[in-house]
Amino acid sequence: MYDLIGDIHGHAAELRQLLTKLDYAPDAHGTYRHPAGRQVIFVGDFIDRGPAIRETLQLVRGMVDGGAARAVMGNHEYNALSFWTFHPDGGHLRPHLPHHILQHLETIRAFSSKELFNEWLDYLAWFMRLPLFLELPGLRVVHACWDARYIAQLREWLPNDRLTPEFLLRASRQGSAEIDAVEITLKGHETDLPGDHHFFDKDGHRRTKMRTAWWRDPAAATYNDYYLEPIEALAGQPVDVAALPSASYYQDETPVFFGHYWLRGEPQLLTPHSVCLDYSVAKGGELVAYRWHGEQTLTPSGLVRV
Repeated sequence: MYDLIGDIHGHAAELRQLLTKLDYAPDAHGTYRHPAGRQVIFVGDFIDRGPAIRETLQLVRGMVDGGAARAVMGNHEYNALSFWTFHPDGGHLRPHLPHHILQHLETIRAFSSKELFNEWLDYLAWFMRLPLFLELPGLRVVHACWDARYIAQLREWLPNDRLTPEFLLRASRQGSAEIDAVEITLKGHETDLPGDHHFFDKDGHRRTKMRTAWWRDPAAATYNDYYLEPIEALAGQPVDVAALPSASYYQDETPVFFGHYWLRGEPQLLTPHSVCLDYSVAKGGELVAYRWHGEQTLTPSGLVRV
């Protein structure tokens, strides 16, 4: 059985506390293990923002390589790969623009010396070996969005559901099918806000596109149910489904676990078969896990946090 842990973002102290609360303890090599053989599944976003990024990577990779955990890639690991990969035409796959540098700044600082930068290059190679999603008996795990159409495309393109250098290059091209598939899987669905509505995200950027709740039927939702940031002027209005690029939503009964969305407040299930485990530990929130025993219908008692 599995203990699924949300976005860590360099908060190693909270990760140690949560692992201890879940009854994991370090073995003789310092790798956290469960006495009954349970495994952790990390939902990605180990790096950036937090104070102990290198220690977090040591903990997570030690567990994965030691067989005590599994992990999927987060958008921050994907962004880091693109940021540090040279483009054949010059520059990098992810341009070194000020806001991109700022997003990665704490990770850059954590590996700033020559000796540590070589270690960082080894972590980048390890990121390439992480799957973009996991489908195991009885559950699914993805960083941001399980959309069966894009999961099927990625399975067709990628051996063992892992990135290749060729795919990374193709996915850097705006408008490509590859970038659509990986962006939705690792960052979620977005839709244009109606009219001239906008909001400012957690980093203060003005946004005219909104992440949407892909686990919820938009035809039965208001905008405050379906949008992941509040727009006061639209809050009580029903969603204009005809204006959406896609009205599909997750209807399967296989539980799906994910992170990414910087939720706040009391951790809770989103539906009986879906749960987000990102409760903004990097913004003063909590690090959250779900202790899964094989149940198809998830229960609030499975949520554990520090």
